[in-house]
Amino acid sequence: MAPLQSWDQMNPRTVYEKAVQDFTETARRLARLNQHFRQASFAEFEMLMALDDEVLKRYGLPKSMVKQALIKVYETVVLDQQRNRDHS
Repeated sequence: MAPLQSWDQMNPRTVYEKAVQDFTETARRLARLNQHFRQASFAEFEMLMALDDEVLKRYGLPKSMVKQALIKVYETVVLDQQRNRDHS
């Protein structure tokens, strides 16, 4: 993980993209471990991701950007997986 100073020096778009990348890795790990995670509603997904204030402070993004990142990850990990399963 990058030291805190380097986070401060990154522009918000780069931090957002890093958050999406990190959240996606976490979500994929959870999806492999937890069958329910793969069928979760967005509210359940948010709860299962367990992003507490400490994690959010690390990124320093406004809550609206974190929510956007979570929606993007949810679409990528959960909804795409459901679509792939429905088409097989």
